[in-house]
Amino acid sequence: MIGQKVLDLCKLKGLTLRAACQASGLKYSTLHAQISNHRPIPFKTIDKLSRKLNVPLSYFSEGQPLFQVNALATDSAPSGSMLQFETSINAQAKLLAEQGYSPSIDDVLDWLVHVDFQLKDFDWIKDQVDLYYPLQTDDIMAQPHSVGRESLAAQLVGFSKDVDLKAHFDKFDANDVAVIRLSHAAITPQVYSVTDQAFHAQWNQGAISGSYRKLMAGVRDENGVPLTLVFCRLINFNTHQ
Repeated sequence: MIGQKVLDLCKLKGLTLRAACQASGLKYSTLHAQISNHRPIPFKTIDKLSRKLNVPLSYFSEGQPLFQVNALATDSAPSGSMLQFETSINAQAKLLAEQGYSPSIDDVLDWLVHVDFQLKDFDWIKDQVDLYYPLQTDDIMAQPHSVGRESLAAQLVGFSKDVDLKAHFDKFDANDVAVIRLSHAAITPQVYSVTDQAFHAQWNQGAISGSYRKLMAGVRDENGVPLTLVFCRLINFNTHQ
């Protein structure tokens, strides 16, 4: 349960729930009620807690290992050994990805926060994400900058950098396309969103449908050019002959 993880984190950091809320800019009464009544806790709440209390988002995920060290005093700077430990863990995560480990939405978001939404140390994930130029007013859809060969769009519907955007998106339900277009319009540098998106399309093998979880984030490349990063994980998939 995420609520219990929040309480455990407060205990680990030596804070009351009220103090953690105050430090993170959250309303105590709302989070307390969500935990007490076993109600869903919004992603933005978890994101604020993870940032302020200095834990990865993966701490709140079920079934993921937690590498944990003693908290530093609030007026202390990270020691050299602590920074080396963090670097080692990050390097191990990248090695797992290179060996076929499938990164989660949280893994990619943790990396984005760590590199301050710059495309640094990008090789470990570049084959699984798509990059787009910012959506322009007259665009049918955001123009692709690059398409990862193992990204969901490439694998599921054959999307590529050189695709005819109109012909490609004409195969999708118009309402789904409108939602995708609006999601691109909402992204600016260092802004991100995590949403579940349904899709319905007419493809070579017949009608297909399903849903996917999508992380979109405003990033900048090595030259400071703004781009939109998209990373998706399939939730379900159906074909209809």
